[in-house]
Amino acid sequence: MAATLRAGFLVGYGAALVVLVARVLPAAARVRDPTHRAGGTARWLPVVLLPVGFLLPPLAMLTRLGELDVGWAPVRIVGVVCGLYAAGMLLASAATLGRFLVPQAVAQRDHVLVTSGPYALVRHPAYSGDLALWLGAALATVNVLLLGLFPLYALGAYAQSQVEEDVLRARFGREYADYAARVGRFVPTVHGAGAAVARP
Repeated sequence: MAATLRAGFLVGYGAALVVLVARVLPAAARVRDPTHRAGGTARWLPVVLLPVGFLLPPLAMLTRLGELDVGWAPVRIVGVVCGLYAAGMLLASAATLGRFLVPQAVAQRDHVLVTSGPYALVRHPAYSGDLALWLGAALATVNVLLLGLFPLYALGAYAQSQVEEDVLRARFGREYADYAARVGRFVPTVHGAGAAVARP
């Protein structure tokens, strides 16, 4: 069972890397004339988060560094559930954002607030999915290294999401503040509607 789960999460990370390289990074290179963007050292936070988030877990699983040789089926099942949630959130956020899915905090001239898709449940579904994928991989493979580093990655994702929210507040003002008051940052809410998504 452990080998099958490990292989499944490696495939998941492989697919995420393909999307990152083929779609997200090229979209970032095409950003022109943003109206608002992160400044200072905050601009470089994605340069740290992307390699850590998308390379460290697969490397740990491939080398089995930190992996415990235990059964722990309930823990592994929770990991699978996290992985399924991650797949859904990552796919839905990519489909909703399209060309606006970029690894930087920017708002362009043709951006508007979207009130549909995963953004009606959570303000940062891509980060929510990234975090769930990391946690799912850690639990499904019972990897104490990944589990121990998860809070640091979550802190980095929180910091980047805060930078993005500052840009969105500057661009959309009260409209974004009202949305943020209704919808959770990483954990979905079912009562909110609205989105911090830029769309033409």
